[in-house]
Amino acid sequence: MDKQVDLIILGGGTGIFAASRAAKFGLNVVLVENRRLGGVCLNWGGLATKTLTSTVELFKNVKKANEKGISGSIFLDWDDMKKNKDKICSRFSKFPEIFLKKAGIRIILGQGEILSPTKVKIISESGEEIIDTKNILIASGSRPMTIPGVEFKDHILDSDQMLELESPPKDLIIVGGGIVGLEFATIFSHLNSTVTIVEMLPKLLPDEEPEVNKFLLNNLKKNGIEVLMNSKLTEVNLTDNGVNAKIKILEEEISRNVDKVMMAIGRKPNINREKLEAMGVKTTSLGILVDNRMQTSVENIWAMGDAVFPHLIAHVAIKEGKVAASNIAGKDLRMDYELIPRCCFTIPEVAAIGLTEKQAKDQGLDIDVVKVNFSAQNFRAMASNKIEGFIKILILNDGTIVGATIVGVQASDLISEFTLAIKNKMTAKEMSELIYVHPSFSEAIQNALEKIQGLSLV
Repeated sequence: MDKQVDLIILGGGTGIFAASRAAKFGLNVVLVENRRLGGVCLNWGGLATKTLTSTVELFKNVKKANEKGISGSIFLDWDDMKKNKDKICSRFSKFPEIFLKKAGIRIILGQGEILSPTKVKIISESGEEIIDTKNILIASGSRPMTIPGVEFKDHILDSDQMLELESPPKDLIIVGGGIVGLEFATIFSHLNSTVTIVEMLPKLLPDEEPEVNKFLLNNLKKNGIEVLMNSKLTEVNLTDNGVNAKIKILEEEISRNVDKVMMAIGRKPNINREKLEAMGVKTTSLGILVDNRMQTSVENIWAMGDAVFPHLIAHVAIKEGKVAASNIAGKDLRMDYELIPRCCFTIPEVAAIGLTEKQAKDQGLDIDVVKVNFSAQNFRAMASNKIEGFIKILILNDGTIVGATIVGVQASDLISEFTLAIKNKMTAKEMSELIYVHPSFSEAIQNALEKIQGLSLV
């Protein structure tokens, strides 16, 4: 193979989208991945956990099935859940290799090291090689963080390790009440684990509407999950068959003996700051600094995804990769971080876009707010017995929508309607006059929009 290429991408997680885009623009691309193609999202994160969450949701729905005339006893089998997860992840992880090779992209399973802005050393099973390149795109992702003095060891686990447990823990402490911690709490509470969430802040998902925090706390409690707010893990000691955890709640300290502790306090980038800085690539403790074209301070070195922070979200990384690849190919695209859908995959889901009420008021905006129950006038929600949640919409005086929050079934899908509306500066009236499928969950949005105008049925 010719050792001179147009682009080397270091990281085959969301980097696969950048590779595909670059190849479509005619670039000669090499993709290097040191674990599994598809990265965290396809193997240990999004796809894996959504497979488990969907199983739990199905279990919840079937448990209610006696109301619809279905009877019988059921239970969740962790071994079978894992087998199903592994089967689905394995099936989908093959797709990237197929379409990338079809696009002419060379895939190397190995470890890449940047020697200079135009040279990358790659160590794989085939040996060591140095490839000259015109451009480098760093898509190296991130890894779970832990607190000082606490190592991932034995019964102290990260999210990847939680997915490979031989059996659900009897007692589980999850440190961190963010989107990862809440999703895992949802999964394991339905597997009969006694789950405790330790959250340092006074609110869950503090950047979202206060109604979200209230709903989540009530919903978690209903599912037997204990949430300790204003608390932090101060000490952990491994025991013969578990962990002794000391937790400080305000001024009080308690001690708990549990089977497992899961750390879900965030992630840090997989980068070598010293080497990058030596080449002229500017970084911070949070990641690599880039402009809105995803270009670093070195002209032909680019970065995307968790390597750049601060948005540890797969759909943001995918977009960043496409922007970077397009610009490397000579286009002129810009990343716009103003409208990023925010999702939390509890049951039911939480999703939001645009401003919250507090953010709007902090900006001095004069807004109107409407909030309706998710099931209001929604025949589909009532027929499906999925009535939990609410929709909250923020509009300016002229009716322009500037923010929305959905808590309810398929919230992560429904929020895209508001993403499109806010991007195009639509008013509540314009959006409500669209024809929505009846009956459908999306009618919950139309009902809320009509309430803003005083036109709803109730």
